[in-house]
Amino acid sequence: MALRRSGGVRRRTAAALTGVCLATIAAAGCSNDDPAPDLQSAVDLEAVDLAATVDDAYSFTYPLYELARHRWNALETADGTTSTTLNTFAHSRSLAGPDDTWANAPSLDVLYSTAWLDLAAGPVHLDTPDTGDRFSVLTLIDFYSNTFFYAGERTTGTQAQRYFVVAPDWQGDAPADATLVRATTNDVYVNLRVQTAGPADEAATNAVQDGFRFTPTTPVSGDGTGRVRPVADDPENYLDVVNQMLALDPPPAEEQGLLDRFRAVGVCGSECSWDELSEDVKDVWRTEFPGLGRYFERLAGDGRSSGWIDYSPPGNLLGTTEQKDYDLRAYSLATGGGMLGMSREEANYWITFTGSDDQPLLGSRDYTLHLPPGGIPSAAFWSITLYEVRDTGQFPTPNPVDRYVISSETEGLVTNPDGGIDITIRAAAPDTSGTNWLPSPADGTPFILFARSYIPESSVLAGDYTMPPVTPA
Repeated sequence: MALRRSGGVRRRTAAALTGVCLATIAAAGCSNDDPAPDLQSAVDLEAVDLAATVDDAYSFTYPLYELARHRWNALETADGTTSTTLNTFAHSRSLAGPDDTWANAPSLDVLYSTAWLDLAAGPVHLDTPDTGDRFSVLTLIDFYSNTFFYAGERTTGTQAQRYFVVAPDWQGDAPADATLVRATTNDVYVNLRVQTAGPADEAATNAVQDGFRFTPTTPVSGDGTGRVRPVADDPENYLDVVNQMLALDPPPAEEQGLLDRFRAVGVCGSECSWDELSEDVKDVWRTEFPGLGRYFERLAGDGRSSGWIDYSPPGNLLGTTEQKDYDLRAYSLATGGGMLGMSREEANYWITFTGSDDQPLLGSRDYTLHLPPGGIPSAAFWSITLYEVRDTGQFPTPNPVDRYVISSETEGLVTNPDGGIDITIRAAAPDTSGTNWLPSPADGTPFILFARSYIPESSVLAGDYTMPPVTPA
């Protein structure tokens, strides 16, 4: 488990620690005349390292805040890229290009669709179409960022199906024509990926997207009435949001003990609030809060092999009884992977910033990536995508042939006599094998490479496959 116990210090400041525990007890005011104990009197604050507890409470609740933020932006913003209403998909109808900055390092193999469910209002029907030979996967993700259901080629097949999605405590039977799916939180984030071969294939891809539909069983009265609006860089707002979300979407029973511990710093659900905290505990939040998100950066760069980082999305493992690494779960959300995360059986990702010489990848240099026969082992398909690095994130780089990805689906891809594939990475077009050319930034700026394997084969899952290095010319 990644959470630290009392005394397990990440970083400390004199302002946060000096005398804070005893001062908090004094401020709690637990006299015999009080009609009810203060919220913080339920725990022994003298034995609590408050700064460590704030840090751990933040890691544990970060998914609730981040998903609440994205939900608010989707349901309460009329003209956003993902704006929609409850139980209704917002479809991306074309692949992202250099000017599209709504998503960081977007996949250029699939078109995305997103939706939001509030199952406390009642169950919803989910209809999926026959997708034929086209890869697609729909994931249902709870508000702790755990993917609890997959519909697609690997798990449920490609034929048309109907599901009946219900809240965790819903009682009853699914209709005879539907398969019951029980969510793990009342609020659910939905992500759909549908494979596309590029601009010429987008109309056909859009038709498949339209075949995925939600139908509520009860009328929808509103999309967010009563929800606290998330505000950045505000610890008071953070507590307001996560306490509301803890009440709406309680954690699993085995994690309730964490809330008993976090009560000391005002995180426990409807019984906790910023206003009822002592000033000393508020000061700990104010001191710790600016650096909490940056702490996750320590996790970046772990697990390098031949320059590549296995960046496989955490899927439904992090934060569960199988793998209680709340820091890594929060990091995956902070870097954009967790909210869309799938299990490694569904997709495996790698990322590299450097060549085989351990130097940053630059548009001013030429490189070659040699893939083995068949490319990256995948039952569905694989891809290599290049993103230029900007101050605001990583995005497709402009180039004269509008090519940002090379994949197993690329028409005319040239293979070597043994079936291997050489991908040329450079700013200027090569003299030969233009189809194997992946353009890098013309102005020489840094770039990164993302490798993706959809439904990876057993060699990938077992860790026997290693991505080959990117070799400078």
